[in-house]
Amino acid sequence: MKIVKARESKKFEDGKTFAACEYDTQDPDLNTARIEIKGRYPLNGTMRNTRVKEIVYVESGEGEVAINGVRKPVEQGDVIFFKSGDLIFWNGNFTLITTCTPAWSPDQHEFIS
Repeated sequence: MKIVKARESKKFEDGKTFAACEYDTQDPDLNTARIEIKGRYPLNGTMRNTRVKEIVYVESGEGEVAINGVRKPVEQGDVIFFKSGDLIFWNGNFTLITTCTPAWSPDQHEFIS
């Protein structure tokens, strides 16, 4: 068993619309994060993970997510599944819980203009 305390999480933000707390499980196959989005993220274009699959639970808020050019409304309680390579952007005000496999790492995360 592994418990990662909130005080042990790593905080990331872009200073505009995105803030995250990553909970490092010390497991290369799995990690999780709590993400807050306020507006459009990324601000321009899309993003993708080149290696990880991701499950996202909308803890609170509402708006839309675009996956490979298809926009869908999402709200509290929804779950979204992303495959590696999906082109994504968010627009709205959300708190998200995300779990990735294998564990997310910045070297496989890309922004596309």
